[in-house]
Amino acid sequence: MNIKRIIIYLLLFAITLAISTIGFQYFNDEGLFIPFLVVLAYFTIFYIVAQVIKDNSIVDWGWGAGFVIGAMTTLLMTENPTILSFVIVGFIAVWGIRLSYRIIRRNWGKPEDFRYAQWRKEWGDKAVIIAFFRVFMVQGIINFIVGSAAYTVIKFNQFSFDDGLQWLTLIGLLIAFIGLFFEVVGDEQLRRHIQKGTKKLMKSGLWSITRHPNYFGEIMIWTGLYLTGVTLFISSEASLLYYGLLIISPLLMSTVLIKISTPLLEKHMSKYDGWDQYTKETPMIFPCLIK
Repeated sequence: MNIKRIIIYLLLFAITLAISTIGFQYFNDEGLFIPFLVVLAYFTIFYIVAQVIKDNSIVDWGWGAGFVIGAMTTLLMTENPTILSFVIVGFIAVWGIRLSYRIIRRNWGKPEDFRYAQWRKEWGDKAVIIAFFRVFMVQGIINFIVGSAAYTVIKFNQFSFDDGLQWLTLIGLLIAFIGLFFEVVGDEQLRRHIQKGTKKLMKSGLWSITRHPNYFGEIMIWTGLYLTGVTLFISSEASLLYYGLLIISPLLMSTVLIKISTPLLEKHMSKYDGWDQYTKETPMIFPCLIK
């Protein structure tokens, strides 16, 4: 493992620890430290199973449900949850369980994903130990960081319909639900397109205004959930500075989707006829509603 990668991993871990303990203050149930440990334990269980069946790609199965575990654990650690706490946990449960179910259904009975299989070959006799850190722990840390803004809102929000500022919170929820709409509808439109057996590009429905409606939806979801906490700074436990740090949640997810996931998928999609014209007419991520 090279020095650059070690530094990146240590930085990720430090950021995660800072978030989970609210600035290295609470290594107990007063912050998000317990949910952080539970999420890591959850991905460790996947690691153990993966080594038994020799398939590290099952980590993808647990990605969506990892957020559900984090949200539920945070709710259990919350002394006085509000209606907003339950709404966010319910939203994450619907989104996360749906995502994990979809991935499991798609990959059940198939061999290890080619990416993980290739890494296994590259790592040789050190594959077992390297996979623990570079696949499962890294995904566990990223999973927690992305979910941390929502977990903070679950634990510290002081939502009340009598508070005049809470319309900002409702706007955040609306953005998140719009994101869920894009993700669910986009996936369903693609599923029906593939079911027809056609080898043509999907260019209708939501796919006519963005080449990746599901990725756009996911960015909207985590941005919206972050914005539900705009009034958190009034809480003594969650300061404005801390809330500012949490912007890493939607930024990290957006970066991963735009810089890593999308280029890989578009490389695969470029083999279809009409791809060049499609890219000229349709934006990559953010929809163009007017042409």
